[in-house]
Amino acid sequence: MSWLIASVFMVMISVASCQEGNLDDDNTGGKPEDTGITNVKNPYEDKDVSYLGATVSVKFDASASWTAELELLTTPDEEWAGITSSTVSGEGKTNRTVRIAIDENKSPEERRLELWVTVEGFEPECVAELVQAASGTSADAELNEALNTYMHDILKEDYLFKEAYNAQEADLTISYKDFLTAHLLYLGDVNEEDGGYYRASHPNSGKRFIYTNIVEVQPVSATSTKAVQTGGLGFGPFMSSSLPDNPSLMCIATSYVRRGSPAEQAGLRRGDMIYAVNGTQLTTANYLNYMTGLYQNPTGTFSFSFLRFEPNGNGGYALNSYDTQTVSAQAHIYDPVLHASILTDPDNSATKIGYLVYESFDLNSQEFLEETIDEFVAAGITDLILDLRFNAGGAVAQSRWLSGCIAGAANGDKTFTQVVYNDGKTENWTFGYGYTNDTDNLGLPTDLGLKRLYVITSYNTASAAELVISSLEGIDFPVKMIGCRTEGKNVGMTVSETTYKERRFQFSPVTFWVRNAKGWGDYKDGIEPDEYVNNDNGSYADDADNVFPYSFGDWGNMDYNIALQWAYCDITGKARWTHTPDAAKACSMTPVDMQPATRAQGRFGNLNYNNN
Repeated sequence: MSWLIASVFMVMISVASCQEGNLDDDNTGGKPEDTGITNVKNPYEDKDVSYLGATVSVKFDASASWTAELELLTTPDEEWAGITSSTVSGEGKTNRTVRIAIDENKSPEERRLELWVTVEGFEPECVAELVQAASGTSADAELNEALNTYMHDILKEDYLFKEAYNAQEADLTISYKDFLTAHLLYLGDVNEEDGGYYRASHPNSGKRFIYTNIVEVQPVSATSTKAVQTGGLGFGPFMSSSLPDNPSLMCIATSYVRRGSPAEQAGLRRGDMIYAVNGTQLTTANYLNYMTGLYQNPTGTFSFSFLRFEPNGNGGYALNSYDTQTVSAQAHIYDPVLHASILTDPDNSATKIGYLVYESFDLNSQEFLEETIDEFVAAGITDLILDLRFNAGGAVAQSRWLSGCIAGAANGDKTFTQVVYNDGKTENWTFGYGYTNDTDNLGLPTDLGLKRLYVITSYNTASAAELVISSLEGIDFPVKMIGCRTEGKNVGMTVSETTYKERRFQFSPVTFWVRNAKGWGDYKDGIEPDEYVNNDNGSYADDADNVFPYSFGDWGNMDYNIALQWAYCDITGKARWTHTPDAAKACSMTPVDMQPATRAQGRFGNLNYNNN
């Protein structure tokens, strides 16, 4: 299941049920003197949850610390609904949220559950009852047919492998969530470039997946632009590890912490190992809940205890423990620049190396990227290390812009990529402008004055991120890759939107191949690095960095950021080293200090095409 079950299901003995009217008739959510709960907001109070499943956020005010539990009134022996780990409990405050994840109901009977909240000093209170519709209700049948028809009409004309798709009989009556799997996943090797097979190191090793997808997105008001905010704490995915000297105790190490996020403001950074959340020690029994819950856009207020490796002054590292103050998950500006700094060589003052860790090619964040490039130009960098280990792609237009900055003005008229559609039609996008007449509106790239590029890659590096490498190699611009083999997405997707009864859906089918100036685009199995830090073969015995792309140190710690160290040593001609924090070997690493960019409203609000 994609959600996590709360650790305890509540057993009801003498507590009244929701149907008995515990809450006030005026919908204030109960009397404070009776329950400690007011202002309950249940978005499904007057309607059923779809049989396809949903994540439901119930909000309320609590006068003191509280805990939440579910009672499954229908099929209680099955785990068909649960509370996400980050919303099981919290402090007393306004606008508290409990997020309930409900699985698809495949039975012909409706299902019911109750949400119970216990405020410290009060009896448990039933604050919401949810009813999930039975499988195949008429409303969902209409939705399925509408969305399936929409996807079918596009696939039969624009899908890159439309001949194979059109050779089968399309079933427009099944769940729209199953439509693509049923009709594309089993076409065989003919559409293998639309996806691939999970690698040996993946839990689903050997299983097939596809890129083409449909997702429901939040409605956007007529006056708003595309969202430029994200929610939660700002953590990247975590890596788990047992604590030293006690394998039953666990910690989760942060792969990165986004700039400007609540987690960063609380003092957390890449490589920190969280071992307690809100005073609760992580163990082998509960760490998975926190590992997923803290990453997946949680709500609520948290405190963390964490470990950090720091130089001990004797040529080694000490594992020091820290505690944060409370930090609240909240909306914040999304910044895909995970880290930007300028490295120097203590033995050669002329060497200045830009180091950019970029998470996603996001058009709404173009100003952040432009600001970073401008800082590099102002500093007069002589080399660039582009870290794309966590970059799964994004907008081709921005990938083209950054590649143009690297290739420089002298290569502005050369081919960045050739786009090939299913009818043989081609488009040629140059480094200087990309789309015809510069319709991406990003302007000319800023010339960084580079002669070569170092790229750090992993199995996460895909799509528009791979396009940077391929396009530069197509014009014989020197690129050295360090890390491991990339994902291998040599196809692009044209994004379109449709609505159904005020619900908004985004459909992204694979519609074109990408080729570089030499006509090469055969990397469906990934692009091989020049040097392997980790070969992603399921074994760590033969790897130079057995936790790559993760780390137990921050971005700038080259004892732990091995791929960065290798690139730095190649550029400066220094010998590589292993985990000895010798000050004589260390370079000067100055973070690029940037303020949040001021965005021109609407500048990127209409760009929703060819996002690869």
